[in-house]
Amino acid sequence: MPFYRCLAPKDSLTYEQRERIAVAITDVHCGNSTAPRSFVQVAFMDSSPGDSVPDSHGSGQVRYGTPYFVAGGNRAGRSEETKANILEGILTRVSQIAGVPREMVSGFISEAPGSWTMEAGRILPDPGEEAEWCRQGTR
Repeated sequence: MPFYRCLAPKDSLTYEQRERIAVAITDVHCGNSTAPRSFVQVAFMDSSPGDSVPDSHGSGQVRYGTPYFVAGGNRAGRSEETKANILEGILTRVSQIAGVPREMVSGFISEAPGSWTMEAGRILPDPGEEAEWCRQGTR
């Protein structure tokens, strides 16, 4: 379910940087949560100044004032500390890998219940219940 859209100016990131950012986002997300790595999805979108991006949970358009922006959508139910660690970790790693000052990267993470999302044809569990969910899927 974790779905991260990385917006960057056209031609500003090489394929290798995009690959490294996708791995870094997965590392940060999974290092701060109980989500399996296979849950994390990362997409890249070219952007232009003044662009906006739809909120992944339908609350309208999000405008951003930095050249690099990460719009995330996750399952609800994590602590405020965990959410802050995920967002800060992702934005820091994007800045490092893109080779731009941290001030040029912003983002947000919106949330929805796990029951609003399916993975491999199955409704997702709440955070912390992934191990049992995975065990049930192997029967």
